[in-house]
Amino acid sequence: MKKGLFLLTLLWMVFIASCTKDKCTNEMTYSLIEPVYVLPDSLSQPAESQAPRKVQNPGKIYFYKDYIFINEPREGFHVINNEDPANPINEQFIAIKGNVDIAVMNDYLYADAYTDLVILDLKNVRAITQINRKPDIFKSYYHQYANGYILSHYKETKVQQTLDCSNVNFGKPYYEDALGLFYDKSNSLSSTSGSIVLPSQVGKGGSMARITINKGYIYTIGQSEIFALQIHNNGSVSDPTHTSLPWGIETIFPYKEYLFIGAAAGMHILSLENPSIPKLASTFEHARACDPVVVQDDIAYVTLRDGTECQGFVNQLDVIDVKDILKPKYMYSHKMSHPHGLAVEGDYLYLCEGKHGLKVFDIKDKAKISANQVGHYQGFHAWDAISLTGHSLLIIGEDGLRQYDHKDPNNLVLLSKIGK
Repeated sequence: MKKGLFLLTLLWMVFIASCTKDKCTNEMTYSLIEPVYVLPDSLSQPAESQAPRKVQNPGKIYFYKDYIFINEPREGFHVINNEDPANPINEQFIAIKGNVDIAVMNDYLYADAYTDLVILDLKNVRAITQINRKPDIFKSYYHQYANGYILSHYKETKVQQTLDCSNVNFGKPYYEDALGLFYDKSNSLSSTSGSIVLPSQVGKGGSMARITINKGYIYTIGQSEIFALQIHNNGSVSDPTHTSLPWGIETIFPYKEYLFIGAAAGMHILSLENPSIPKLASTFEHARACDPVVVQDDIAYVTLRDGTECQGFVNQLDVIDVKDILKPKYMYSHKMSHPHGLAVEGDYLYLCEGKHGLKVFDIKDKAKISANQVGHYQGFHAWDAISLTGHSLLIIGEDGLRQYDHKDPNNLVLLSKIGK
């Protein structure tokens, strides 16, 4: 009995000793965030018309007359002839280093090019040419280091690695850049403003725009300011005026005599009584999240989503009464999966749900939107939308552009697809 107990005790001690020598490991998938820098010399490269290329990494979209412009972030934009929405033709690519956003008025196209504003002549769409360049308009978007390098953006790569559980960094997010600074992705250039009635010579963007046109002015946002540049008859622009806003602004949407600014912690409403100097009229505060906004009939629709780049934890649609611009009134919220951009036209709201596709809501009765989802289209990624009256519904996502016939919003019909 004693011998058996001794052997059992010995085996237990060997087992404990072997456990203390085992190495604890675990498989982890994380996001590796790496900074991408450019030299100042590369900022002044002129826009160049090139042969059409395949849509590889679609960003924002813009519509003007019968053309769709699809951005490739920081590379330029595709020019798509959309006279026949069922058979769009990719005609050319306009290479503009650092380009993310565009806006168009009276056949002049305005595009960001890193820190500069580039002006292109669209009178002959098949021979687009650069006619001017306004330097340092978007300087506040970027950080410039003493050695002259400009931090362009951050590249995110998914990495799978076996990690030592005893490492002091185990379980921590891997977001350090080359300078040892933690990266807040909400500060990056975002990736355009919904369905509104615009003059025939002004184009239309989606709900995630950072550049828009209203009342003959270009309005563009930095991280904590808005710039206004008057457009002249020859397409040139004035020097910008500057209006400070709370930090963390993300998107811009024009509506009537106002600009609606989506920000990390709220929606700002700016009056254009003096269009050269937008004035903050009111703010509707919400939980920290990404929040593109569109407005129709004095009702604002704001989506809030979570994620690393948004620094938030909510996924919902907020509906806000903005009839009294000075006192925006919360109406209700509707839980969503992962909402991104949106567009509104007539009695219907089109809401992009990222990897969950597109949802359509009947909004005739504003109090019953949560009970009036009339469509959910899945199997693709939806990031932003533009609704074109009498034309088509444009949906952009990671896999490209989709166009739908939306004469019957309860039953969308796919017309065409460009992309992956």
